[in-house]
Amino acid sequence: MRLSKTPSTLVHFMLRWVVLLSGFGLLGILNVSAHEIPSDAQITVFLRQEPQTLTVLIRTPMSAMKEVEFPLVKNIYLDLPKVKPSLEQAAQLWFTDNLKISQSNQLLQAPTVAHARISLPSNRSFASYEEALTHVRAKNWELPDNLVWSQQYLDIELTYPMQSNDKKLAIDFGLQRLALRVAINLRFQLLGSDERAFELNAKEGVVLLNPSIWQASWRFMQLGFEHILSGTDHLLFITSLILVATGWMQLLGVITSFTVAHSVTLIASALGYSPSGLWFMPWVELAIAFSIVFMALENIWNPKVKRRWIMCTLFGLIHGFGFSFVLHETLQFAGSHLLVSLLSFNLGVEAGQILVLAIGIPLVRLMMSTPYARMMMIVFSALIAHVAWHWMAERWDTAAKFLPMSF
Repeated sequence: MRLSKTPSTLVHFMLRWVVLLSGFGLLGILNVSAHEIPSDAQITVFLRQEPQTLTVLIRTPMSAMKEVEFPLVKNIYLDLPKVKPSLEQAAQLWFTDNLKISQSNQLLQAPTVAHARISLPSNRSFASYEEALTHVRAKNWELPDNLVWSQQYLDIELTYPMQSNDKKLAIDFGLQRLALRVAINLRFQLLGSDERAFELNAKEGVVLLNPSIWQASWRFMQLGFEHILSGTDHLLFITSLILVATGWMQLLGVITSFTVAHSVTLIASALGYSPSGLWFMPWVELAIAFSIVFMALENIWNPKVKRRWIMCTLFGLIHGFGFSFVLHETLQFAGSHLLVSLLSFNLGVEAGQILVLAIGIPLVRLMMSTPYARMMMIVFSALIAHVAWHWMAERWDTAAKFLPMSF
């Protein structure tokens, strides 16, 4: 291509190259950014409340400190004599600026970075609060030379001043940007209490360390309400019941039997009276799908509302185990109100079911008032059976892998 042909040709040529180079530059930036963001980050945290003081010990992988520049030798090894200011910068950037702790709904003052140090991946001092505290405060780090910066731990100690000894504490780590998935292992001891442990995702947001009975009740009631409305399998099961029992009095015994049954297995499972093997939940999920297929097909072949409370009791026991699976990771946030939280979750589930019935029964009554009522009921039941049958096939593939272990 001859550049001297016309001025417009020259301009066009230059614009094409600018666009091309900009595209390559953007791809390079995206590739670098994607490379810098870790897929997983495991954070270990100890929190200890003492009179007028709150101490927080944190261990995090330095590979996640993507916005901090550490002094390096040969662009890869840590320059240990010059590294302390960068460690304090990392502690400030990722923890003192993001970590929010409140007491009785009042945000605590920003913490002081008491200590910040580097630890080797082989270091096991964060097995307990006392060991971690001694390790973080040690003046002699005893580190070898030629440490690759991204393979080490950053250990820090934060101290918060407190105006009272109130144990109503809430914490929000604010570490969602640290990695694509940030898992936090939190062990805390409030004033005059035993040590407790939480395992949570940074996306959890605000976590109450010592919830009141009302806070725990409200949280679990919301969880139960949201779960029943977002759980497609439970919604299809209830829909199968509504399709042949269009009156409130007809559904009363059926829903009551289902409610009592799933409450029994939910509470029993939460208290540890159910199998804990990996094989159990896949078989429960398979049984839930079967219960939907059974109810939908019964609608088509021989719908007998009067005896349905027996089957609903049996299937309610199974669905209760399914509900317990939802609560597996959440019950740790119940504090000392385990039973109240379980009952509140059940109340939330029942509130969701009542809402479904309040919407579904008038719609089904409207459908039944048409000349094609029986045909429409068969079509809807067949569609439900079809969806649940596919769930059964998918869940069988998973459950069958545990078949030798389940006997």
